[in-house]
Amino acid sequence: MPVSRVTAWLAGLIIVLASVSRATSPDGAISASVAPLFIGEEKIVEGTVTAAGRDGNVVRLRFGDAPQALTVSLVIGLLSDFPRDPERYYLGHTVRVAGTIRSFKDRPEIIIHDPANIKIVGTGAPPSNEPAATAPPARDDAPALREQVKTLNERVRTLEDEVQKLKGPDAPATP
Repeated sequence: MPVSRVTAWLAGLIIVLASVSRATSPDGAISASVAPLFIGEEKIVEGTVTAAGRDGNVVRLRFGDAPQALTVSLVIGLLSDFPRDPERYYLGHTVRVAGTIRSFKDRPEIIIHDPANIKIVGTGAPPSNEPAATAPPARDDAPALREQVKTLNERVRTLEDEVQKLKGPDAPATP
């Protein structure tokens, strides 16, 4: 990979890292817009439900616009205690959802079975952890932010290793 492409890729990564740190609230919730960066991880995600629909016993709530849209699937069982008509109940509200972010058809998704994992925190307002609404991090947030940066640095190293493997064993290492 030419040096200019690597430099551009790293510059893009720095922008992503900066947006992730701004899109994380002091209590650790992340914005739905950055959920694709946390596939396979259990997180608390906050966002406004922009669309909702039902397919049998599954209600799908969508946060944001494609391609970064996060879908939260509520699996409604016989003994479930979700609100009546959850597709209407949550629509337009800012909610927090706790669960593991998975990839389904190359889109981020959280599946929940328990209504305790979803909570309304606002009505139609932007999430409190969106970049424009976030205050600078307090000093007591530093350990959590350092841990996030450490995790992201590990991901960068892994990606750099993968790039090196794709280039072949004889290619010079990327700085």
